[in-house]
Amino acid sequence: MTLILLSVAVALGVVRAAHPAFQPLLVEGVHRNLTLLAIAFAALHVVAAVADPYAQLSVLDAVVPLLSAYRTTWMAFGIVSGYLFAIVLISSWPVRRLGRVAWQWLHRVAYVGWVVAVVHSLGTGSDVRNPVFLALTMAAVVGVLVTFLGVRLAEERNHRSLRAAVGVVAIVTIVVIAVWAANGPMRPGWARSAGTPPGLLHTP
Repeated sequence: MTLILLSVAVALGVVRAAHPAFQPLLVEGVHRNLTLLAIAFAALHVVAAVADPYAQLSVLDAVVPLLSAYRTTWMAFGIVSGYLFAIVLISSWPVRRLGRVAWQWLHRVAYVGWVVAVVHSLGTGSDVRNPVFLALTMAAVVGVLVTFLGVRLAEERNHRSLRAAVGVVAIVTIVVIAVWAANGPMRPGWARSAGTPPGLLHTP
């Protein structure tokens, strides 16, 4: 749910940046409220992960990257994603003090945070091979990618070479994640190779 909310918020942010005159109050309002709702779900996700005795996570495990013994690397992706979105949220409040250009560059951190969140959900999620999970994740990724390529990049009339490079990087990033997911999280034995402590595995 957190990933879906973040994806819709990112897509709306792309539309808002590309077409600032199109229903500005409605698009900006929904974009902002969905972002806050996603952050609330992320906080609930962290609290639930710490409260759940299965993974035996401490509060420090949930807020300090690479500290957790449970799927260390993939947990770190989720923590880093949370901090990246926190940067976006905090930098959005004093937008007039920061200046428009500085704010825009800080706001683009959301793209990185979103990609890192996708990797976290695939690498850490126990339902990664569930058809519903895969369908929702695919819809979120395709939605953001299509919106980014079709709306945002189409509006960049200048710097065509830079626009093309950004588009290629976006597509390659998604392809790399898809190939990695197909050969990693979606294959049997991922729980062990992902770093799940031996004591939590069902098989020796």
